[in-house]
Amino acid sequence: MRPYLLLSLLLTLPHWLPAQLNLFSGASFEHEVTPNWGYQFEVEHRQVVNTGDDNRVLLLGAINHRIVGRLDVTPGVRFTPRYDTDEPSTVRLFTDLNFSHPLGEGPFSLEARVRSQYERALADNGSGPEVAVRPRVGIAYQLLEHTGLVAEYEARYRFDTRDAWTQHRYTFGMEQQLSTRISVEAFFRLEREIDPPVPETEPTIGVFLVYVLPDRRDRDWRYRSPFGRSLLW
Repeated sequence: MRPYLLLSLLLTLPHWLPAQLNLFSGASFEHEVTPNWGYQFEVEHRQVVNTGDDNRVLLLGAINHRIVGRLDVTPGVRFTPRYDTDEPSTVRLFTDLNFSHPLGEGPFSLEARVRSQYERALADNGSGPEVAVRPRVGIAYQLLEHTGLVAEYEARYRFDTRDAWTQHRYTFGMEQQLSTRISVEAFFRLEREIDPPVPETEPTIGVFLVYVLPDRRDRDWRYRSPFGRSLLW
């Protein structure tokens, strides 16, 4: 029962958190074609819970290639359709370098990701592209056979007009496997901009359904879940 109590706690956080709360929800579909190659497609909805603002949908596609051992690379593209008169459609190109390593013989493991990204609006709104690198490091804990917990820290450095560190993210989440093909991922995140005169911490709740696409072929390898947690996480 403990995993479901933790998941319930994450889902009830909006009732006692401040008014400015973001809710991310979506579905992810992944498939490992060979032991070293896989692809993924995701759909996500984002909205401010109490006001209904920032009501948008994100579409993402990516491929994954294992370089060696626990090191792999994931290039992908994200499209955000126009959702407001002042917010044009945007495209983001990104590449993730992912690494994980068990810490001894216990249930803990070290996880790291470095993402480089280029994002721009499809319409010329004068803002110019956003170019950034986002290093992330975390500790994962295998609580039960089908339940995992994770704590992560991520920073963002922009190379465009800002040319500075601009954001901190602290994420606490869990993954619950429901079957051989279906799992649920949920997280609570605190995000803080670095440079405003009065920085504000912005909370976010995220819930994702992950589905491994069926494969009729008999596999001669163990499915490695090449994308780990949701790419939009």
